[in-house]
Amino acid sequence: MSKKKRRIPIPQKNKIKAELQKEIGSICPFCPNEDVGVFQIHHIDEDPSNNEFINLLLLCPTCHSKITKEYISKQDVIDKKLNLRNRESKVQFISVSIDEENCGWTPIREAKNAFKAEKLKSLFPIFNFSLINNSNKTLLLTSVRIKTKRLPIGLSGPHNPLPNILRPSITYKIKMPLEGKIEETILKDELEVPTTRAFKFKIELYDESMETFNPQFGKFALFFEFGFNNEFYSEIPMILLNSSEYYEELKHYGLA
Repeated sequence: MSKKKRRIPIPQKNKIKAELQKEIGSICPFCPNEDVGVFQIHHIDEDPSNNEFINLLLLCPTCHSKITKEYISKQDVIDKKLNLRNRESKVQFISVSIDEENCGWTPIREAKNAFKAEKLKSLFPIFNFSLINNSNKTLLLTSVRIKTKRLPIGLSGPHNPLPNILRPSITYKIKMPLEGKIEETILKDELEVPTTRAFKFKIELYDESMETFNPQFGKFALFFEFGFNNEFYSEIPMILLNSSEYYEELKHYGLA
């Protein structure tokens, strides 16, 4: 039996709705509808008690219904919110891919930013990250934050191509953090990024044992943030390892 979540009214709802409308530019984030007078507030994690701004998205009733009916996936909603937040960011995320030549991982077809271990060459995944410096000054990539979430075993992307070929500038080796713990790695070799330039770098994620990434035992969701100039962080969309979808642990409720 599922437990119904308690709805808590959004404090200063009119003010929050105005900020959400500004965030989407008065246009539904999933369609061209501009009739903001009828737009509705959606709770991204589907918890009506979580009224944090990061968990709210304003959209038209039709698209709201599509989300409820799962015609629009939850991950698409999460990515849309992240893209809106990063739209005015100094650093814009472009894509993440896997270095298939140097590790045993391949993309999962028809899944966004999802990869699986297939070859015994190396179970340590190596990611290629592509971003653009949209600021008006040179930036330094100074640190990497990462948080992991282990996904349940037994439960069951395409990136936007760049107009020019970018060669990875450097490879950083970063240790896999413990589940749920945010680990920050201060980079010894900082990456200098000139203004308005696209840039690319690699991250090899490792652990004491390759078995951590064995598809039979290890399904993970990865959450990266890149630090620049020791001043601000840029988030990127969630990455999935050995899973095409994000799953929470199933909860069971007994009858009293």
